[in-house]
Amino acid sequence: MLLLLKDKSLIQSLAIIIPSLNSPIIDQVVAALLSQEDVAFKPEVIIVGKDELGLIPLHSTIRFIDTNQPVNPATARNRGVAATNADLLVFLDSDCLPTSNWLSEHIAAHEAGHIVVSGSVRPIGINYWHLTYNLTLFHELLTFNVSGSRDFLATLNLSVDRQVLDKVGGMNEEINRVEDMDWTMRMRRSGIQPYFWPEAKVTHLHSRTNWQEVWKDCALSGYHMQRLRFQYQDLLEAPSLLRYRRLVWWLSPLIAAWATVRIIWKRPLLARRFWRTLPAIYLTKIAWCWGASRESEPMSTWNQ
Repeated sequence: MLLLLKDKSLIQSLAIIIPSLNSPIIDQVVAALLSQEDVAFKPEVIIVGKDELGLIPLHSTIRFIDTNQPVNPATARNRGVAATNADLLVFLDSDCLPTSNWLSEHIAAHEAGHIVVSGSVRPIGINYWHLTYNLTLFHELLTFNVSGSRDFLATLNLSVDRQVLDKVGGMNEEINRVEDMDWTMRMRRSGIQPYFWPEAKVTHLHSRTNWQEVWKDCALSGYHMQRLRFQYQDLLEAPSLLRYRRLVWWLSPLIAAWATVRIIWKRPLLARRFWRTLPAIYLTKIAWCWGASRESEPMSTWNQ
């Protein structure tokens, strides 16, 4: 089956690219990929990074690129892109388990004419903080949100037509955080509209299971998002308040309250179904403000 895109080009090949730094569930991720339904041809699976646990199974469609030393996600994804000539590039994180129709839904989105597509994150978690992290970081990409255009997308569940890379290039390897948002904002600036397709679902089994880990990650997001908003001020709303770091921290209770209410206002279903997490979501916004108020990057690790 050949897939027709909006510009009438045909997709004849597909590659799934996964950055992985010793993921403890990479074998489950691969098993989920090998059992995808309603796909007319077998995709190539390229895993880039480290596998010291030896969990990546041997299979004819799986290629593992050992980076010998840890590299950041942007570098790993770029190396995966360079290793294939596939027409459609599908990015998946090594802590995400796709549903059985995940790939066919990404294909359907491209058949519908979209060339940069994000799937959704299921609103579940293994404990309170694990769930809170998924809700607060991916509230715009949860499964119950309606499809449509987005300002930026996340690469944990993303598909991109090769022609997009020809136009905007690969990911910025100098960025250790929000590199996916930077990439999709560059796409927007070049006239390519990112699109959200909720039917392509993943379960995000990340490693943030306690308050300290969630705080650290949200603070890191705040630090980098503060800079990203001013870099793309022509496309994103960047309140001038964000330029005054000390003021951001002093006003963090009000800023966090505004951000939490904004999430609830736009997604009332989140508040009805997960009302117990609202105090925790509020605290994650405090953490975001703390990170945005820092002069230097909060300590970070790559847990993918």
